[in-house]
Amino acid sequence: MNIYVTGLNKGCGKTIISAGISAVMQSLGYKACVYKPIQTGAIDKGKYLVSPDLTFVKMLDPYIITHSTYMMTNKALPEVSSEAENIKIDINDIKKDYKTLTKKAETIVVEAPCSIMSPISGNLFAYNIPLNLKIPAIIVITPSSDNVGAYLSEINSAKSIGLDIAGVIINKYPAYSESLEVKTFPSLIEKYSDAKVLGLIRNFKGKSVSASGLITEILNGIDVQDVFKMKIPKLNMY
Repeated sequence: MNIYVTGLNKGCGKTIISAGISAVMQSLGYKACVYKPIQTGAIDKGKYLVSPDLTFVKMLDPYIITHSTYMMTNKALPEVSSEAENIKIDINDIKKDYKTLTKKAETIVVEAPCSIMSPISGNLFAYNIPLNLKIPAIIVITPSSDNVGAYLSEINSAKSIGLDIAGVIINKYPAYSESLEVKTFPSLIEKYSDAKVLGLIRNFKGKSVSASGLITEILNGIDVQDVFKMKIPKLNMY
């Protein structure tokens, strides 16, 4: 039960979704892991670097396994950060770490370093990660009529290169809106991308959230079984 979580715009909330899904699975009794292959914007602690995204996961649940293969302090795209810090990103290192994690966890949420079509290093693009790990992807987006064309283009481009798209999660969806564009946004995504909308997450403040609150939000807003494209026995017990 492994999944790749990516987004199409900065600040879409893929970390809160990754943390939420892993926290749900951990709460059901499955050993969960959040794997961030490439972390830019890492915090320099002097003798070591810290991933702010994985630190957030640990704050929610210290028992969730977390791991990152590459960490860079620059907040730019991996292509830019790795070149600036003289780091060579190798997909084989990512595959090796992922294989090791599969022996430690029953479910792994792999969080993307950037948008699905973004370059990482040389001829390596973000979409090469789920393709090499052979796992489906969910795409996190925020409701914006100004960006709907770009969203559809990237989703369809990802599908055209063979990426297995489990579906789309719309994050920061307003609880109440009179906007017709906001109301029809999910149906537009499904109609013109043929990608299933797996759920809507309200405008949830991730940095001040409790584990129980996030778990409730995820279970109420997302069909977790559709995320993994399978029946989850422990979820059907409740």
